Amino acid sequence: MKFYFIGGLGSNENHMSEFAHCFPFPITYLDPYKLKLESPQDLVDWFEAHTDSNTKTCIIAHSLGGDLARYLASNMSQITNLVLLDGGYLDMKHILSLEQEIEETLAYLKQQVFPSLEEAVASELGDTDNPSPATIKAIQSSYRWNPDLHHYELDFDSQAVLSLLRLRRELRSFQAPLIDTKVMFIGPKYEEEPEWRARALENLDPSIKKVLLKDLGHDFYTAVPEFVSKEIINWIKICS
Repeated sequence: MKFYFIGGLGSNENHMSEFAHCFPFPITYLDPYKLKLESPQDLVDWFEAHTDSNTKTCIIAHSLGGDLARYLASNMSQITNLVLLDGGYLDMKHILSLEQEIEETLAYLKQQVFPSLEEAVASELGDTDNPSPATIKAIQSSYRWNPDLHHYELDFDSQAVLSLLRLRRELRSFQAPLIDTKVMFIGPKYEEEPEWRARALENLDPSIKKVLLKDLGHDFYTAVPEFVSKEIINWIKICS
């Protein structure tokens, strides 16, 4: 079996480095955020171009990556196992409209500019105590220097990002059938769940193995990579 990882919006390969170090098998990072994917077929073509279609495949995907991965799993027979890390289960229209999501995303991209890389890292870390070198490297890798405007900005093509936000709505992957795919969902368990999230978790197909983690946030796989790795491997052994 081959393993692939699709991160969430704003992530890069360095975000999964500690998880990949804990994971006992080679895992390939796939980045859909650098190119403009405008249709479901674009997504399938991109995945086929970067993977081996003749080998059983497991995708581990976080957040928005989970929406993309679930659609792929429902349409590609070689994907036999799917691990959703707090993704692939939400109907976004119950959270905010596409117009609002696009507006907020553009505002965020415009806001995240800094005169130095050190200030960008400090802003991202906030009050985090003793961040790991991998975390710092991941943040640094998320920014690029703009020589015309003389500042560091997020290393994204805004149009590519907006295309993915639109595509997620079109895919409606939270409804995608996963008849021949074994699926695991891992996510945080908040003390006070938003109604839309609580409802979505309740509506998860009972065939999906569900693991909810207390006292952790949305990016839990970077906080407890060894634990997440062990959960996934134990589940795969049971499925085999």
